[in-house]
Amino acid sequence: MGALALPADLLAALRERGGSPDRGVVEGVRRLSELFTTGRDGRFAEYLADRSLRRAYLLYFFPVNYAKVAGLLREMPALPARPLRILDVGSGPGTASLAALEHLMRLGQAGHHGSEVIAADRSRQALQEAEALWASMTKGRPDESPWALRMVCADAERADARAPWHEGPFDLIILANSLNELFCAAADPVADRAKFLEALLKGLAPDGTLMIIEPALRGTTRALHHVRDRLVAGGLATVYSPCLHEKPCPALVREDDWCHEERPWTPPAVVREIDRAVGFIKDALKFSYLLLRKDGLTVAERSPRVYRVVSEVMVMKGDRRAWLCNETGRPLVGRLEKARSDANAAFDRWHRGAIVRVDQIEGRSTVSRIGASAGVELIRSIIVEGGPAGSAPPTPTDAYS
Repeated sequence: MGALALPADLLAALRERGGSPDRGVVEGVRRLSELFTTGRDGRFAEYLADRSLRRAYLLYFFPVNYAKVAGLLREMPALPARPLRILDVGSGPGTASLAALEHLMRLGQAGHHGSEVIAADRSRQALQEAEALWASMTKGRPDESPWALRMVCADAERADARAPWHEGPFDLIILANSLNELFCAAADPVADRAKFLEALLKGLAPDGTLMIIEPALRGTTRALHHVRDRLVAGGLATVYSPCLHEKPCPALVREDDWCHEERPWTPPAVVREIDRAVGFIKDALKFSYLLLRKDGLTVAERSPRVYRVVSEVMVMKGDRRAWLCNETGRPLVGRLEKARSDANAAFDRWHRGAIVRVDQIEGRSTVSRIGASAGVELIRSIIVEGGPAGSAPPTPTDAYS
């Protein structure tokens, strides 16, 4: 399977801003990792104001989160060939803004000239980093750059009629690792986050996409599942991806269930160096996400026989199993090796995130079964490096592998 890699000029710009991965950076990565995982107490507003933590973020977390956004930009429907308006909410140092810029560069469509990216964050220091990185990425281009960056210092938790999200319509709105940082002290954070997203959806163009990326933690992911359910139940949006239905999320039925992605990538040298020093292994991109639309577009056809693979494939002696999800629920499905056939051989190529078709599943009390005569098809593999940016979703004959 291919892997997503970051552009060399971006890595050079991050090095220029962050310096070398010295002891201060290593300690900053440790502190940020604790804050982002076990120390989630609402202190998010301050961390990017700290110079040492910003350096750690730029050299380690920026490449990781940039790669997540870049992958989803290639998964979502193609951007219309017109001057675009893109809003990056909770932009930090411009992670999603720079990913959008690189995506536009890869597309190279003259119709996108005149596009505007708005980076909104409550940290002025983070916005300054975004401005510097944008300047590095567009250096050497004509004075009349075909794409413009506008920075706005704004707090999503405060009601402000002048906030940029009221300036729609937007062709693309991105919240990358920012939704979970909002309304942490509220009595009902899920309700407040859903209300904020409702406001964003009102400013989304009819053919636009709202992209939400969250950390692959059970708590933050289950909160995203709850937000999703509120939005689709209200008819404000449909899920383009990853969900294959608008029914209540099956992962919320049991307290210990949740649904996240794990996608391959090529970690840059600086991330590998910091990993060795800290003792981490960032060998895959782990996150949860939603791509929401208002026009009903979906990543694949909706059918009781079409499923998303929502776990790793568990290979056991004489058996393969995986959790699937669609409108019928979240079954654990297996195929015995003695039942392997030409009809179901595509099971061997299943992986987390893949979309598959299964003609017949025999229900059992614990593990449902795919028999020798059941037809199995890999409809869509996860999107990774190797396909043209902005291309249409792969078909069964051209899916990435």
